[in-house]
Amino acid sequence: MAQIIKVLIPRPVWQGYDYMLPDSLSSIVVGARVRVPFGPTNVVAIVVEVATRTEHTGHLRAVDKVLDQRCILSADLVRLANWLASYYHCPIGTVVETMLPTDVLRGRPMFVEPDFEWQIVAQEQAVEFKRAKRQQEVWTLLIKHGAIPDVELRKLGVVRNVLNTMENKGLIRRVPLFPAYKFEARGIKPTQEQELAIDGIRAALDSFGVHVLDGVTGSGKTEVYIRVIKEILDQGKQVLVLVPEIALTPQTANHFRDRFGNVAVLHSMRTNLQRFEVWCKVACGEHRLVLGTRSAIFTPFKDLGLIVVDEEHDTSYKQADSLRYSARDAAIVRAHDLNIPVILGSATLSLETVENINRKKYRRYQLSARPGVAKLPKFQLLDIRGQILQGGMCHSLIEIMRDHLDRKGQVLVLINRRGFALSLICRDCGRPANCQDCDVRLTLHEYPRRELRCHYCDRRYELPAACPDCSSTRLVSVGAATQRVVETLNEAFPDVPVRRIDRDALNTNRKLEQTFEAMQQPSRCILVGTQMLAKGHHLPNVTLVAVLRADVGFFSPDFRAAERTAQLIVQVAGRAGRAEREGEVWIQTLDPEHTHLESLAQSGYAGFVKTELISRKSARLPPYSHMALLRAEGANSEEVSEFLEQLLKEVQFTSTDKLGPIPAPIPRLNNRWRCQAALVDSNRKRLHESLAMIARTSVQRSKIRWSIDVDPMDMS
Repeated sequence: MAQIIKVLIPRPVWQGYDYMLPDSLSSIVVGARVRVPFGPTNVVAIVVEVATRTEHTGHLRAVDKVLDQRCILSADLVRLANWLASYYHCPIGTVVETMLPTDVLRGRPMFVEPDFEWQIVAQEQAVEFKRAKRQQEVWTLLIKHGAIPDVELRKLGVVRNVLNTMENKGLIRRVPLFPAYKFEARGIKPTQEQELAIDGIRAALDSFGVHVLDGVTGSGKTEVYIRVIKEILDQGKQVLVLVPEIALTPQTANHFRDRFGNVAVLHSMRTNLQRFEVWCKVACGEHRLVLGTRSAIFTPFKDLGLIVVDEEHDTSYKQADSLRYSARDAAIVRAHDLNIPVILGSATLSLETVENINRKKYRRYQLSARPGVAKLPKFQLLDIRGQILQGGMCHSLIEIMRDHLDRKGQVLVLINRRGFALSLICRDCGRPANCQDCDVRLTLHEYPRRELRCHYCDRRYELPAACPDCSSTRLVSVGAATQRVVETLNEAFPDVPVRRIDRDALNTNRKLEQTFEAMQQPSRCILVGTQMLAKGHHLPNVTLVAVLRADVGFFSPDFRAAERTAQLIVQVAGRAGRAEREGEVWIQTLDPEHTHLESLAQSGYAGFVKTELISRKSARLPPYSHMALLRAEGANSEEVSEFLEQLLKEVQFTSTDKLGPIPAPIPRLNNRWRCQAALVDSNRKRLHESLAMIARTSVQRSKIRWSIDVDPMDMS
């Protein structure tokens, strides 16, 4: 009887498809790839089941070609794909397309030959090569050295045919060369808190559990990771370490290489071929320590023993389009499925993680102090009401900077807005310069050329000579951004280097690395930048962190904005005082009595969490409820709003709160009108039942794009 296979096709389709496997094709392995006809074209698909019967009543199309003789999408990843499709209400085909590297989808052969060395099978045997001069030379070399890597023999001019012939004769054999893993203790003695965390996690390595490292910045979370990773590698298993940003991978990878000798890196800045080769080598067990960003959670492992999610709070772990998944949550689901531990680490835990700790679902290990003599910086608020600002900074703050620079310290200034000025406004009629395609004000840039930019659609405009409404030529820039702050500081401290860190100034990882390498030198320096400064960089000579426009995020309509703002302030504050010299953090504010700022200044991030959780609970917002956001956009705002209203009619439960539809915080982007609606329910199952109805809705609007975002991290 002919075999029937069920496949998942990487297209936006909601179900798998059945195909006939002709007798002329070789047998198939579940998890392998096949090429099948789909519509008018042939596509690469993943086999998820081999059967002898089908529920399809029509004629089954035949498989065109079997691409693999081995599983390339492991059973646990297929289960993860099904969970992602169900939880995020996304077509299973889109999930598979997201999970697989580009070259896998293109059908590139999976076999990647591992590095190997050649060895003699039996040295004591007498061999006569007669006229085989090249074979005699290889034999002599191997007798002398015992074993030689293939790459070294090729450098000596030995051709593969010679080696293959000797292998076929049974004279030599190839032995895979897996990367060597060492462990360098580097004389680092863990603190008592680190030892408690290491011992606690070690005791639970043989089963699933979520272990949370709640450690202040600079407290040595990475050392705990390293000690636990050593235990897993010693068992011959594999480890996945997730980091939120590509910019963090070089320094983290170097740190792991220093301690283990080898680490494989996966992120989107690597070429398709590089990612494909790492993917293959991890699947066959050649790479055992893998460091990657969000999508690395989909890597197939031969024997995964541990997942580490560093900076677990970071919103970069949430995909913003297509499959809107959280890599942190997917890591926990995958770890549970494989019955292995997962470690979440952060100095500013997400409120969802804090609540799971409070409910005893996760186990917390606290690292409350920095190792050695390093001390946590002091938070202080700087009231700027009624003060004249110079480049966004008050005179008092500039003098505080001068004091630190005079004492050979380095200064870090955070202003989370790139450009020169926030807006260009007519002094006579008050008209701001707005983007023609978006409902946002344009940002003035001075460098590399003077122009107005939209930071959403990236459209650029020449500076107008006069106001288009009243023809006044009195146009003034308002507000400060990174370029203006740098200009002001250059004037105030002409003999001190001022470096800028934002997406405009540093558009490659190498430039970013070079800037942070320069900051390692114990010389006076000022670093000005956006949130890129807060991403875990070790700057031992920074003694002062100044935060500008810090309170803006506390007044956002997005209920998560306060959490993100507090995390940003605490993370960037953690760059100060990481060595022998004590650090200070000064926060400029127009509202020094704000509850969140007072909590941060007096009790740090823990104080903020306490006040924010009270606020969330009273408002019935996550983590005390479950939320999904329905987003839609189109050419007509009324049609978009009407479309969302029809979707909300699919909600089956009166206990589910329906908020909206309302215009998005930025109603128009790229000349498309945007609306959104939120569903909130204390019962996760009820919410997902309604979302399942909505996802398969018959309501259609050909010119309206819409999506479901479960557990949204950004309400804009």
